This record gives sequence, structure tokens and C-alpha cells, in this order.
Amino acid sequence: MHDDAYHHGNLRKALLDAGERLLERDGGGGMSLRDLARTAGVSHTAPYRHFASKSDLLAALAARGFDRLHEKLDRIAADTHMDAGEQFLASCKCYIDLGVSRPAMYRLMFGDAARPEHMNPELREAGKGAYDALIGSLTRGQEAGFFRQGPPHVLAVTVWSLVHGLTDLAIAGHLPSGCGLVPDGDEISDAACALLLSGLLPAGGQP
Repeated sequence: MHDDAYHHGNLRKALLDAGERLLERDGGGGMSLRDLARTAGVSHTAPYRHFASKSDLLAALAARGFDRLHEKLDRIAADTHMDAGEQFLASCKCYIDLGVSRPAMYRLMFGDAARPEHMNPELREAGKGAYDALIGSLTRGQEAGFFRQGPPHVLAVTVWSLVHGLTDLAIAGHLPSGCGLVPDGDEISDAACALLLSGLLPAGGQP
């Protein structure tokens, strides 16, 4: 496809779509802007209209991953058919599913590109949006009396640490055999998230 076939923001989207395909196929290490152009079907100079370097491309891909996670978390939060506990469990599973089903994207999102000293404004804002969605979920649960009181950011870091650790173990293949962790969820991820939820309940174990 020629460059002029893309109008307005379509070239950037096409480049990011191609970048995702390369990321999941080969990982981010060997990706180049020339590979990106070839995969997107554009001239080798076209990517430079939106990305000054490979680092800029990887940051934009990581931001896309965080935006996607943020959107999913917002949809869960807007589901009035779930109470705070059900929303919490769904959010945890959403995070795990992202990592297990798209491991290269997950590693990029939480890898070197996401270090504070390397973040560009787009990636910083996208990461903050996803984290704020978690904070919002916990705050609403506290206001409803469902979760124990305490600084929401402390609870958020605790939740994130456990779920992130479980996801990392699953991706690396370090979970014990027989756990069967798969993208659509299973007993070990359910049990881990339920155990974490029980620790968030007020004293006495009931909301």
C-alpha cells in the first residue's frame, strides 16, 4: 500500500498495527523502522513521520498497551451488574489475560521503556491512566464499605505486585506443572485473586 493511501491518522495507526505484529512475532529487540515500513507496506521513510527512532516506536506501542488495559478496566468499572468484589476480580483477571495472551506487549509495557527516566509524555500518561483506574476501583470499593480503609495507593501497589508477579511467573513458565494457567482463566489465577480480595475486606472478612 502506498503512503498516500493513508489519510489523517491512518498512517500512524497502520504503523502501530504493524509494530504489534512484529512485536508478538519477534519481540522488540530486533525490530527496526525499516522492518516496520516493510510490514506496513509503506516507504522506508514513512515511519519517520511519526517516530524519530525505534525507542519512540516502542514507547508508542507500550502506550497503546496501557491504553487498551485502561479501556478494559473502565468497562469493568462501568458494569453495574457487578459489585465491587466482582469488579475487582474481573480487573485482576483482565490484567493476567493481557500478559498471558500478549506476552511481548506485556513485557514491553513493564520493561525498560517504562522506566521513569525513559518514559516520554505519551507513555507516562497512558501508564498513569491504567494505574489511576486501579486506584479508582479501590477507592470506590472503600467508599461503599466493601474494602478495608487505608491509603488507596498502598492497596494498589499490593494488588499490582501480586497480580504482576503471578502474570510474570505464568509467562516465564515457572508455575508448577498442572496449574494450567491460560488466557481465559483457571483455578490458580481465580484462587490467587480471590485470596487477594479476601485480604482487602474490612476486619471480620465481610464488607
